[in-house]
Parts: sequence; structure tokens; C-alpha cells
Amino acid sequence: MSDESSGRPSDDEEPTESTASTDSKFINEAYDKVAEIGEGRRWYDLPYRLLSWLLSAWPKKVLSRRSRSGLDYLLNFLIPFNEHDRHKTLSLENPLHNLFVPEDEHVTIPGIWVVELFPPSAFDALSQTIAKNSWDRRRVYVGTGEGNLEMLERSRGGHGWTWWRLGEIADNDSGYSFPNGTREKLPAPFGAIELTAIQIGSGLTAVLAYFHITGDASRSVDVVWHEPHEPQLVRGKGRPKAEDRMWAAFRITQQSRRTLHDAARKWLALRSPGFFAANQETQPLMDMLLLDRHDPIPGERDDRAFSDALRAIGLTGDTMLHRTSSQIPQMLFSPVETDMCPALDGRTWALWGNRDVIANAHEDLHFYGQDRNGAIAHAANERMGNFLVMNAVSEFLVVVEQRYAVLRDNARTRHGEFKTRDLRELRTNLLTLSLDLASVARDVDAFWKKKWRDEGDAQFTLNYAPWIVRDDEKAGRKRITPIDMNDDLRKSQRKGFRQLIASDQDYRDILSTVASLGASIDAFKVGRVAIWIAFVALVVALGTLLLTDIGPNSSLVTTWSWFRSLLER
Repeated sequence: MSDESSGRPSDDEEPTESTASTDSKFINEAYDKVAEIGEGRRWYDLPYRLLSWLLSAWPKKVLSRRSRSGLDYLLNFLIPFNEHDRHKTLSLENPLHNLFVPEDEHVTIPGIWVVELFPPSAFDALSQTIAKNSWDRRRVYVGTGEGNLEMLERSRGGHGWTWWRLGEIADNDSGYSFPNGTREKLPAPFGAIELTAIQIGSGLTAVLAYFHITGDASRSVDVVWHEPHEPQLVRGKGRPKAEDRMWAAFRITQQSRRTLHDAARKWLALRSPGFFAANQETQPLMDMLLLDRHDPIPGERDDRAFSDALRAIGLTGDTMLHRTSSQIPQMLFSPVETDMCPALDGRTWALWGNRDVIANAHEDLHFYGQDRNGAIAHAANERMGNFLVMNAVSEFLVVVEQRYAVLRDNARTRHGEFKTRDLRELRTNLLTLSLDLASVARDVDAFWKKKWRDEGDAQFTLNYAPWIVRDDEKAGRKRITPIDMNDDLRKSQRKGFRQLIASDQDYRDILSTVASLGASIDAFKVGRVAIWIAFVALVVALGTLLLTDIGPNSSLVTTWSWFRSLLER
């Protein structure tokens, strides 16, 4: 569904002529207040003029290339300070440089879901996690079910449950309570955490962690969203970056949402580390965002200002494409676009919509409690599990492909330098990757061939936003068939596994050859050193023998007489 191929307008629409002229007016006013760099008596003007002169025609000729490069870096380092001063004078009424959030619009984040995968290589880690945390001790004690270890072993043996409650943890100071749950001190944003084990085939276990966000934390992003944001000079690697009020609002608001994500990912990585944690990768994550006023489902084209407000909290692209599910009514499933929202992690999705509209679409929402935010999150939790796990499998393929690439590239650069330790490491990596890949491919294929756990599991469809569909109908354009996202996910995974398995065979052959050649070279070097050691040992032994046999008829005297007679001839 490419916008370019369909000829439809882009979501990132160009400013209109009147908007552009208004912005030009504001910018001209800012330049009148803050002159260009080098044209005043500010602290950076004199160094800028000096550097510009050094890089001018004749001084440039006597400087080395390295010196010119360093001076050019310093010259560009000063420019953001001038931009920052100018940003501070930009009008607060300019819609292209300021973020406007409606006063009556608010966002709440009631829940976060994080997925960790446990293929065969991570089975021991999962067993140790279960034994260490004892999340099921209350359940086992009261005799309401099997222990997690027994359920895990049965499920991975192909004769157990397809899913079960791994544990429920409530914060010591929260009002949450679970009949078979445990209590402990949780990180500040979380009132409770529900852990569900989902078994895919026999060799892949997924742990889905549902984090209940406390009241204050669920509104923390909204607080930052509505705060006035001043221009920022962001320092980091390289030269500073000058942000106007809008870009500062984008970054700071997205970072506030990222703070909740990081806390959830960190907790799961510490308490239940699996495939992603072992590879120092962020786990796949989804959060829920509920709005008070805006409803994205009708698909009316939003004005530029409100699109920027949505972008500030990390929601982009939804005026063009809609990912919806009848099992999760009146909500959109949106991936984070890191090019538009760089402060957020790319392995992140949002499930969002209008709170009242969603609540009215659920006939049985009252069964989930009086708190509508929590009730909507609970309803989604029951339907999103399998879909989130399958999205995590796609991320698993991405990480595996990256690891194969590292093995391949390292084998090329380290050829001829393999040691015994390197061979063991290479053998372990190849065994782990090959075993995980073959096992997960088989299990995922079997999963897709079966029916989903029940009719309530989310089945998503990708389609153009309703306003585009209506325009197509009015213009008589051919309507594009919506994409079944579940089926598309199945096809892409099957293709990905097929390509990686073929690559795995090639990599194993090539890397084994490289390792063998490296080991042969290493053995040759060791053999050569051994010959020199033997020669030195022979010389030492001969010297010792000659020195210990002293006397008129000793070997040393005889050898010396023989050598002298040869010289006299």
C-alpha cells in the first residue's frame, strides 16, 4: 500500500502557501532580533569570524588538510548556539515551530505488554527463572494447580497446556490483589504485573508480561504533553543540536513515554531473561494510549497542528493507514516510526483510541471492573496475546539474521587467527543458532496451521483510512483489497525461516572451512615453535653434557683437540 504508487497525498503534507508566507514572516522577525552568526558581538561571533578567516582563500593554503578539517568542525560547532538564540525569539503563535495540544484533550496509558521468547537455547534460563522467583508458590500451596516447572516440562514435551498463568505480582503498597498471586516491591510506575506463559509448539515458550500502570504514572505522559516547552540546546556526541519549541516538545514527550517502556523492559530482563535479553536486544513491547476527545477510527483527515500533537506522543501515520481488529473494537494498532519519533524504540507498538467510544463498543466491559481504563486494558489483554507473540517471532528472525551476519563478517576478518577458544565460541554460536532456528521454524509453522486458541484472539486488517476509501469511491478508482495482517505475518515468517535455514547451511559449511583453515594455520605455527624449542633443548643438553664431563680424557678436551687438528691442517 505505497502512497507513492497509488498517487495519494502524503501524510506529511507540505505547508500551504498562506502557512508558508506566515512562517516566513515569523522567521524574518526572528532574524531581525537575532542576526546571523558572525554579525554581532556575542561570545560566538568573534571565534566564528576568526575561524572563517583562517578557512578563507590564502590562510587556507598554508594549513594542512587535517587542520582545515578541525577548524571546519569548530566553525560548525558554533552555529547551533546562534540557532538556539533565534529559536528563543520565534513567535509563540507560529504553528510550524510550536506544539499546540488542545486543553480538553488528555492521554492515559493504563497498561504495557512486553514479550520475551525462550527457544531451546534459553530453556535453562526459563527453568532457573521459575525456580528462583517462585511466582506459583501460593498456587501450589493452596492446591489450585500444578507448579510452573511441571507445566513447563509437560508443555515443552508436547502434552501440556498451550498457555497458563505463570504468576501475578502485586506491589506491596498498591490496592491490587490476586487470589494466587504474590507481593513484592515493584518499580514505581507499576501497581501489578501479570505473567502469562504461551507455548508455541513444543520448543518455544513465550512469556507475556502485562504491566498495570499506577494512576499517577498512567497520566505522566499527559502532564509532559501539556507542559510549555522552551527551545533546547541538546548536547551529546558531536556538535550540539538546537531544537525549537516543537522539536523540544517532540523529544521530551516521547522520552516520557519511553521512560515507562524502559522500566518495563528492564524489570522483565532482570527477572525473566530470555532470547532478547541474552542478545542485548530490547524486547518487543506494546502500550495502550486512551484519548479523551479525539477518535481516530472515522478516519477524518486531521489538521496539521493536531497531527503534530499526536506525533509528540509517538503516534504517526494513522491518517493514511489503519490497522484494526473486530476483536479489539474501535482501536488502532500502530507501530512506532523511529524516523518520525527517534526518542522511542523501534520494537514498539501502540494500541490506541478514544476511551468513551471504545467503552461503548464493548458490551461486556463491566465484567472487567468499574475503572474504564483498566477494564479496556484487561479486555485487550485477553485478546492480544497470540498476536503479540507472533510479532515477537518476527523480531526473533531479525536478531538471528543479525547474529549470522556478525559470525560471517568476523570469520572473514579473523581468518588465520582462530585459537582453540575461538573455535569453541564459534561452535557454540553455530550450535545455538542452528538449534533455535530449526526448532522455532517447526513450532511456528505448526502454530499457524492450527486454529487460534479461541474466536476472541485478535485478527488484524490493514487498510487505507476511511477518508481515502471514500475518495476512491467518489473518484471511481479501483478499491484495494485490505490486507489480512495475521496471514501476511504468517507468509513473511515462513519466507524468513526458509531463507535463514538455507543461509544457516551455507554459513555452517563456510565457517567450518574457515575454522578448519584457521586451526591448521594455528597448528602449523605451534609445530614450528615446537621444532625451535626442541633444537634449543638439544643445544642445552649438549652443552650440559660437555661441561659436566671434565678431565684429561673428557669429551670436551677430546672435541677441542679434534677441532684444533682440523684447523692446523
